[in-house]
Amino acid sequence: MREYYIYLIEEEFATHYFGRESLIYHLFLEYNQSKQERKQILYKQIEFITRSIPTIRIQQKIESILAHYSYYQRQSHMHTIEWNEFNSYAKLTIHNDYIHLQSTGSFEAETAFFEILRKYDRCFLAMDFSANKYGWLNPIKERKFV
Repeated sequence: MREYYIYLIEEEFATHYFGRESLIYHLFLEYNQSKQERKQILYKQIEFITRSIPTIRIQQKIESILAHYSYYQRQSHMHTIEWNEFNSYAKLTIHNDYIHLQSTGSFEAETAFFEILRKYDRCFLAMDFSANKYGWLNPIKERKFV
């Protein structure tokens, strides 16, 4: 099973850390592995660089795109795609501070969710801590000053 934690990074930090997202990833990784006192300090840093998830808008966006497909279901803040044709399953749960995505099988179901989020906002960073993988859902372009 693949498991992603998806955070909405403040645009200023997303732009500044483009190409160096490993630094953001390691902040979250250290937070997950820390003890209480250190965890509080790291939480404040994470809170500073992230935005709250606009849960209602994202729910509406997901539903407007997927509601007419038979392989899609919604139950409160939980959205699932069970795409038997591709042997692909993904469950996306929207929280106030992050989005949790679990998937199995081929990548079609998780890709459908990633696509919707990518088009919604360019500053989503997905992290799979068990596989040590991370990346922007939509790569941020570096500004070029002339």
